[in-house]
Amino acid sequence: MALPRGKTDRRRIMSNVYSLFRGDGATEYDLFEAGHNGNISDEFYSLFYLGLYCEIRNEADKAEKYMKAAASSAYANGPGAGDYMASCAKVHCKLRGWV
Repeated sequence: MALPRGKTDRRRIMSNVYSLFRGDGATEYDLFEAGHNGNISDEFYSLFYLGLYCEIRNEADKAEKYMKAAASSAYANGPGAGDYMASCAKVHCKLRGWV
């Protein structure tokens, strides 16, 4: 997976996402931990991107676990219910037959 180098993203979650997808340092564990800091938005985004990451690596069981957790998170069903990405997580689960 090759993502071009870009500007450094100030959001801790996205910095980890970019690094993980580029394969230049961050691990799955790093992204998981970055999302579990007490911020429900960060938790959602870490789970969402971990789901996508595992899916492109053909790790279907892990992808399902992460994406279902994102879609059912406090953020996706609370203050982030209107967030486009929360809807993407829910639609992704439906299309994959995970709900």
